[in-house]
Amino acid sequence: MLTAGYAGSRSDHILIDGNNLNVATPVACGNVPGYTIGCGPGGTAVGAPYAANFPFNTISNITDQGVAHYNGLQVKAETKSSRHGIYALIGYTYSRTYDVGFSDGLGTTLGATYYPLPNWQKLDWALSQINLNNNFSASIIYDLPFGKGKSFGSSWNGVANTILGNWQVTVIEKITSGFPVFVVDSNSINGTVNGTGTAFSNNGNSLSRPNQLCAPQAPQQSINDWININCFAHAPQGELGNASRTPLSGPDFSNTDFSLIKQFKLPWESMGLNFRAEVFNLFNHPQFGSPNADFNSPLNFGKIQSTVNNPRLFQFALKLTF
Repeated sequence: MLTAGYAGSRSDHILIDGNNLNVATPVACGNVPGYTIGCGPGGTAVGAPYAANFPFNTISNITDQGVAHYNGLQVKAETKSSRHGIYALIGYTYSRTYDVGFSDGLGTTLGATYYPLPNWQKLDWALSQINLNNNFSASIIYDLPFGKGKSFGSSWNGVANTILGNWQVTVIEKITSGFPVFVVDSNSINGTVNGTGTAFSNNGNSLSRPNQLCAPQAPQQSINDWININCFAHAPQGELGNASRTPLSGPDFSNTDFSLIKQFKLPWESMGLNFRAEVFNLFNHPQFGSPNADFNSPLNFGKIQSTVNNPRLFQFALKLTF
């Protein structure tokens, strides 16, 4: 059976936790000709109650209203019988998820968030931290054709059939594209991010974004060169950087798990013995984490320094049911 579907959603009630934002506009507003990011109409500074001289100008943004949008194409293929001893379930999703900063409430980074600067919610509109462009999964169960009643080994005696017959193998495959990377700039001047006067803070970190000059993917991505570091530059003092909140994505993920299973028949009808040999990460394939994304860390910016999975792991189990 093959099915396909489309899913789309939009939400205007996303909780964004833990952002302490001084919503004064960048000091470049009204002072630098042509500069407009985070400014009011015509590039001017935004007046009270958002200006820095407002007596309650620091807002603890606990339950702010946000926007998220998801579109996806979902395809599923499944066998409906165990013909030839094979059962398979295969699924694939092609999707895009955008938002203005979605927090999981566990301290996961949001990058540098500029919203809620007044009327500048669009500054944070970018790929969500949970976005996966491609998501493929497959589960296959195969009853090996060996043993009594099977294509091979029907004439085996009881001992041979007990040892060699009626084995089952399973394979689970998971392949996804990488999660978005939040490129930030932790450069701080006079206690504020790049001297902007805005003092953005998220989970205790004051972050801005660099200016983006070109396509950020490295020509030949590797763990030591995932980001084209020449495509970013510090924003001029007093200005916010113009890079997207998530200008590129991290490494893809690919994993294979394998199992070998046998159910032994026991003399007592109500009892059974189940043996399983399982291998997780069958091909011992490393899954790399996101690269260092702080432009203000020139020695490590763009380098991947972590893995997110375990090496190959064997597990054996014997279960008696009664």
